[in-house]
Amino acid sequence: MKRITRPNSSNDTLNDKIEASKSRQTSKLSSSSKKPISLARRLALLQIQRPGLFLWTFVIITILMIPGIVQLVGNVEPSLEKVLPQDLEEIRTMNYLRGEFGVDMVYVLIHTNDGTQDIRNLDYIEYINTLTQNFQTREYVVGVQSISNQILQVQEQQGLTTLPNSKYEIDEIFNTHPTINDYTDYSYSFSVIALQTTVGASAQAIKTLIESLEEDIELSDYKNPGTTSQITGFSAIDYVTFSVIMTDFLLITFVSMAIISMIVWITFKSFVRGMLPMLVVMVALIWTMGIVGYLSWTITVVSMVAAAMIMGLGIDFGIHLIQTYFRKREEDLLNAQESIIQVVEELLRALIGASLTTMAGFLALLFGVLPAMQMLGGILALGIFTTLIGAVFLLPVVIYLYDRNNVYTK
Repeated sequence: MKRITRPNSSNDTLNDKIEASKSRQTSKLSSSSKKPISLARRLALLQIQRPGLFLWTFVIITILMIPGIVQLVGNVEPSLEKVLPQDLEEIRTMNYLRGEFGVDMVYVLIHTNDGTQDIRNLDYIEYINTLTQNFQTREYVVGVQSISNQILQVQEQQGLTTLPNSKYEIDEIFNTHPTINDYTDYSYSFSVIALQTTVGASAQAIKTLIESLEEDIELSDYKNPGTTSQITGFSAIDYVTFSVIMTDFLLITFVSMAIISMIVWITFKSFVRGMLPMLVVMVALIWTMGIVGYLSWTITVVSMVAAAMIMGLGIDFGIHLIQTYFRKREEDLLNAQESIIQVVEELLRALIGASLTTMAGFLALLFGVLPAMQMLGGILALGIFTTLIGAVFLLPVVIYLYDRNNVYTK
């Protein structure tokens, strides 16, 4: 099979090129012209005659989707509780308790650097007291407990308002009030500051609280006698989960894209032909993420796999189009215009049917109870729909522009 590239001629019209085809192709056209022109054929003819209209439409819409992607970053929900249905009685009760009593606990661990120093030393107690006072002023914090305010409560019972002045006095308080030991370990190498908060499962509230605690620790560093601070608790885990979700989302997406690109490259034995169906998938991903951002849908640990699934399922549409088109060009020796027309006529109904059945399967998730699964179903259905739009309206235009000047001979 030989492919000859010839220059484009502005004087050639669509009818001139079709009439120049082989006699069997011309007879097919003449016989089919007696029948009403199908919607698929009208679409293919419009794509051939006005490719710029389709290209610029996709470019403009793709650009408009970029702000939605930016908004999507703010819709990432790291809390595992968002996976659960909020209308269950147990969940409603927990949310009520949070609102009334602030039952979300955050813990700040204060470690001595070498692990051999006594956290009961006065300089450590003063540093913990500074952190405790600063934490109490932060938004979403309704109570703070630490060894420093426990010691101050004992001092107040004795009519004093300040911390003890010696290690001996501190040791005496620990010996006479053993409950204070609940905030240290048995070796007195670290202590814990317990914060009662009202952040709930709000990602923004958790982010605000953790960042404010980190700021307090940094600003109080001038009083740090040699300790290491660590923030933990379920809220802190949710905060860390946010960065994990974003990292995994990007990693999974790019790895999936790389593997799929390699497979289609090997399949078509051509880098350019392999990238043609990938173009549809990439546009579909941009559209999907943009729409999800505009609709303020949330991304959770469950729905972050949606991008990879959309690529894995949506690439099939492009592969079928590419394979069918070049088979008609190389084996049937049809010109680019008639190949596009026949491909669209033959595959349009199948593509729509395959997309609708796949979307129906994903939309069935909307009838489940778990919100995260419902969101995953909606995102996947939207992704398949945008992939269908790209495969039907964009890919034939790109194929035609790429291959229209090539002539194939046996």
